[in-house]
Amino acid sequence: MKDNISVAGIPMMNGSQLLEGYIPDIDASVVTRVLDEGGRILGKAVCENLCFNDGSFTAANGLVRNPWDPSRMSGGSSSGCAVLIANKDVDMAIGGDQGGSIRMPAATCGIVGLKPTFGLVPYTGIIGAEPTIDHTGPMAQTVHDTALLLEAIAGYDDGLDHRQPRDLKIPSYTKELTGDIKGQRVGLLKEGFDPSFETDVNDLVRKSAERLSEKGAVVQEVSIPWHLDGNHLLFGITVSNSTAVFEGPCI
Repeated sequence: MKDNISVAGIPMMNGSQLLEGYIPDIDASVVTRVLDEGGRILGKAVCENLCFNDGSFTAANGLVRNPWDPSRMSGGSSSGCAVLIANKDVDMAIGGDQGGSIRMPAATCGIVGLKPTFGLVPYTGIIGAEPTIDHTGPMAQTVHDTALLLEAIAGYDDGLDHRQPRDLKIPSYTKELTGDIKGQRVGLLKEGFDPSFETDVNDLVRKSAERLSEKGAVVQEVSIPWHLDGNHLLFGITVSNSTAVFEGPCI
């Protein structure tokens, strides 16, 4: 469990010395659901300081080195989750994602990570950054295991997470892995590719899109110019709200 997820009786720091010594007395809803499905929780995974970094060098606990090359970062902010999975210390983990904090460490460490649809997985019992962008989701070694974990943790939380609709329906994600994707529309974001990016990474993403097209999906390039300003907008929103959690509202 990423160390912003409450596990009763286990210290939680959220990557910051501000919370050193804090021990939750409740389990987050995702923790309860994993246990109810027979999963074993082996521990907490280091995350970046207040979950505010896409690197892996800001946690109060120290550096989280890349499992493939210790001279490189492992990505953040769910850095510890990705490394534990890549090292096969655990089969799965639950991370958090506001601006890439599941997806970036998953990519950097060579595992699978999913940012679920907003409100699909309850955020109850998890330290957030900003309610309009807080997501928690599965990380694993394979797509199948990622889908399996999503099945366990997704679903309505009896009104405890106000962002969830009452009629939230959860399909069998593992069964849908072999479903037909013919006719489904897939957007390839133009602003997501840049000449300054590593060419082999750009090529790999485009080849993945081609494979979807071969399976019958309709792949179309789309342009969202604001994507290039997203990081600045995200930072301005989340910093003020996260600071308010510890210091009170900003005026």
